[in-house]
Amino acid sequence: MAYIHQSGGTQLGALLSGSVDAIILGVQPRYIGVNAGMRELFFFGNEVKNSWGTLATSDRFIKEQPKQVAGFIRAAVKALEHEAVQGGILAILVILIFLVSLRATGIVAVAIPLSIVATFVLLFFSGQTLNVFTLGGLALGVGRLVDDSIVELENIHRHLALGQNRRQAVLLAAQEVAMPILVSTITTIVVFFPVLFLFGIARNLFLPLALTISFALIMSFFVSRTVTPLLCMMWLPGGHGTQPSRGFAGWVTRKLEALDDAYALALGAVLRHRVRTIAVILAFFVGSLFLGKRIGTEFFPDSDESQFSLVYKAPIGTRVEKTEQIAQRLEQAVDKTLGKDGFYTTMITDSGLPAGRTAIFSANTGPHAGTLQVNLVPRVKRPISDVVASERLRSEIQGALPGTQLYFFVGGIVKRILNFGSAAPIDVEILGYDLEQGAQYARAVHAAMRNLSDKEGRPLLTDVQISREENYPQLDVHVDREKAGRLGLTESHVAETVLTSLTGSSQIQPTQFTDPVSGNEYFINVRMEDRYRSHIDDVNDIALRSPSGALVPLASIAKVTRSSGPVLINRKYLQRIVDVTANVAPGKDLGAASAAVDRVLRDVRAPEGFSATLSGQAQAQKDAFSGLSLAALMAIALVYMVLASQFRSLLDPLVIMFSVPLGVSGVFLMLWITGTTLSVNSFMGIIMMVGIVVSNGVLLVDFANVLRERDGLDIVSAVVRAGRTRLRPILMTTIATIVGLIPMALGIGEGSETNLPLARAVIGGLTVSTFFTLFLVPALYSIADRWRRPRPKEEEEPGVAHAPA
Repeated sequence: MAYIHQSGGTQLGALLSGSVDAIILGVQPRYIGVNAGMRELFFFGNEVKNSWGTLATSDRFIKEQPKQVAGFIRAAVKALEHEAVQGGILAILVILIFLVSLRATGIVAVAIPLSIVATFVLLFFSGQTLNVFTLGGLALGVGRLVDDSIVELENIHRHLALGQNRRQAVLLAAQEVAMPILVSTITTIVVFFPVLFLFGIARNLFLPLALTISFALIMSFFVSRTVTPLLCMMWLPGGHGTQPSRGFAGWVTRKLEALDDAYALALGAVLRHRVRTIAVILAFFVGSLFLGKRIGTEFFPDSDESQFSLVYKAPIGTRVEKTEQIAQRLEQAVDKTLGKDGFYTTMITDSGLPAGRTAIFSANTGPHAGTLQVNLVPRVKRPISDVVASERLRSEIQGALPGTQLYFFVGGIVKRILNFGSAAPIDVEILGYDLEQGAQYARAVHAAMRNLSDKEGRPLLTDVQISREENYPQLDVHVDREKAGRLGLTESHVAETVLTSLTGSSQIQPTQFTDPVSGNEYFINVRMEDRYRSHIDDVNDIALRSPSGALVPLASIAKVTRSSGPVLINRKYLQRIVDVTANVAPGKDLGAASAAVDRVLRDVRAPEGFSATLSGQAQAQKDAFSGLSLAALMAIALVYMVLASQFRSLLDPLVIMFSVPLGVSGVFLMLWITGTTLSVNSFMGIIMMVGIVVSNGVLLVDFANVLRERDGLDIVSAVVRAGRTRLRPILMTTIATIVGLIPMALGIGEGSETNLPLARAVIGGLTVSTFFTLFLVPALYSIADRWRRPRPKEEEEPGVAHAPA
């Protein structure tokens, strides 16, 4: 009646590495095959056999595979560490050039390690970890950490040059710049407050960065108010000895003084032609806005994760043996295009459905489908990106496999997270019940998306695919309920019997057996022998046992017909869903591609009862940009409120805030020149730039007010003198911040693509804004003087005396 044996199951999948059989490292319970007359059972056991041919191959795979994800993260963190160190060194060199004093430079340089160590303490108590974004915040802020100390030390340096003793110079200079330093620090920090109102991944990504920069700037402020003055008291020489007159130091000092004089002359000319100057700067701002339309947009910059995958699908119904042959052809193509240059480390093909529960995590939908995974060498060891590598393979296999559909996915875990579970950045979700109408509408959307192109006729999208595969061969069993009911049979009983007979009892009710001697566990699977289930007519002969014990052939109560249907039906929101996904073509941006897909969805009307929405990265980008736009407006409002409270005026902060639009112009100009897209990261750079650019205006306006109130200078003289006095600290802080960001803006290290747009946005905004602020703010300040009300004497704080300049 029956026989029992232990064996491997029917092959539904194959795993290859380098055209030889591979294994998945894991242990599964054994299966026992049972034959009872027409029944048999199969399984496979715990014994892990090395089918790669040599242990060396297996060892290489074991060593290389875990490094793909962890190695990328470690490399990205290490690159940020190097960028922070390099940025700090460059910032210190800038200070040395301006101050031409090792002592003075050492005093300022102390602010960097002290601020960073204190920041680590605050990060620990706030529950943050050292990751790409916290280290990125330190790398971004390393140049800004010395700004407060620079302003403090430069003012002390200037007072010492006037002949004051060290104690008097330190006290008066520190008092003179106390308010500008405090305001600059608060405005830089307050712009990150709106991050708390973001939601989704934008909040998760930038909250650690905002906290890190805020902590670092708070610590740098305390260092500038405590450590810097004390070190100046101890180390700086007093009197005129601070002004070198010989050698290279003297030459630098004379050049800087000549620069101060030249700026004073230029500023005087600007004040004589204020309207013309403002008109020129306004024209530049308006012109820069047109650049914004020529800058591409995307959700998040692509990272080179040193891997890509290729999904291949043969015609529906193809046996796994044929699919395996396709996999071997693809491996040969990979070896031909990437192997000769040593660009990849391992490649793995997974054809068909894997055994057991691992099928849940497989992208394969049947024996006709498979996935090729290619792991590349680290980015620093190859001259091409992962996108270029995948495009080389695409060109090689184009048209070489007729009837086979090929879809690329470039990236790894980071890309999958940013896709929010979608197969590609562009994901059109089609919701509706009717299978036929849904398939027709999905094909119409698919065809329209494949035809999308730019003005030059180049495609906007690649790898356009429909998630639901149709026309999968199947057998439909139509039960005559009336006949079945007379025999006491139900549809569920019929379905279980048919499924058990053809595929095994483990599909319905898995039974486990433990060997009392060895302790090995076995799943017992019962099914019909192959010779009784080899033809479609055999299905009609399946015997059903009625409640009375009689055996009833299936043909007597049901009709078996051939048909076809979808391979898999997915559901979302309790509705059937079809996804039409696509990748953005190389060289194109997500914003343009998603806008084109939106037009397709408007043009291709959905059938009644169906809806189509764009999701994935495209929808995440819209949500993030909306939230960041609100955050930017809130940041500007908060900065204005801080300035108004410190200046006790609504007019002076308004004059200073005109430096913000010029910073936006600089951001657009930098992104356009470097070919960088406007992403969530660069948007965050704009918000960060808002808090930084107003610092220069604060130094100018505050000192001009001091000169007018203390020395009684007229508006033009006060503006020119304030500009000449504050030019050097403005240039030092600006250049130190910019130079400190250059290593990050170059994006040389692995994984540095993440913070690259942010650094470039800050550099562009700060550079352009500083240049024009040196002329625009004084011009606007002098014009606004006609509406300024003199502050009553009783409003002045008691006990506060401004230091002589």
